[in-house]
Amino acid sequence: MKTDSTPVVLMADDDEDDRMLAKEAFKASGVPGVFACVGDGKALLDYLSQSPIPAVILLDISMPLMDGYQTIEEIKAIPAYQGIPVVIFTTSRKEDVDLKRVSQAASIVTKPSIYSEWIDIMKGIAHRWLTV
Repeated sequence: MKTDSTPVVLMADDDEDDRMLAKEAFKASGVPGVFACVGDGKALLDYLSQSPIPAVILLDISMPLMDGYQTIEEIKAIPAYQGIPVVIFTTSRKEDVDLKRVSQAASIVTKPSIYSEWIDIMKGIAHRWLTV
């Protein structure tokens, strides 16, 4: 397990546009830190094994190879990663999310449709989970 003093937000999402929007919103929010992205759950687990431990993970549910439900189960089964807050970050409405399968998530956030809301979400994530 590697650690670093610069806080990292790690996003796992197969939608390239959502990754780009989130990364730009993070930058525009003025939040200090690093915003890293991967395209699926398997890539997220690979990232965790080779990179600094992120301060928070934003996890989409609908992804190929390993969906968000499987990914959160894997993350929380590994003792070194159990303390990482995982935010389910999805286009699904909260009532459509299988809450039993994401019970270990720190929060569930619906992806916004307005860019300014993306920025507000990034500020909120930073306020709650990043320490610099």
